[in-house]
Amino acid sequence: MRRFIRQWWPSALTLCAVLYITLSTDPAGSQSLPPIPYLDKLIHAIMMGGLSGAFAFDTARSSKSHSITRRQMLKIVVAVMVFSVADEWAQQTFTQSRSGEWGDIAADWLGCVVAFFTAPAAVKSCLRRYGKHKKKRMCQKLKF
Repeated sequence: MRRFIRQWWPSALTLCAVLYITLSTDPAGSQSLPPIPYLDKLIHAIMMGGLSGAFAFDTARSSKSHSITRRQMLKIVVAVMVFSVADEWAQQTFTQSRSGEWGDIAADWLGCVVAFFTAPAAVKSCLRRYGKHKKKRMCQKLKF
């Protein structure tokens, strides 16, 4: 269980943030968002793209090759797309002040599609950079 938590905490944290933002009554406050048309759709795309990216990151970290295949990324994106539909349904069903909208689902899916194409390269770059720092720290501990 400890290894699971260590491995998947970025995805779990991102999932909790998305659930809080989408299911709470007014997470940002109505007055705090600037009056930009369709800003909520952009936020939806970023949230679901970020969630897809977090799962891609953790999937790549857990593999020995530290990479993610197209098939793995497709599974992640489809799972997040299904989650986004369930999330919109939950907003409609369980909250009084929020509503589920088809436009939000479309924005969620657009974020997932963008993540499908961009997350693997970003994850690879991030893990490559992390690996270099990890190796440096090991060498410093061993006095090389």
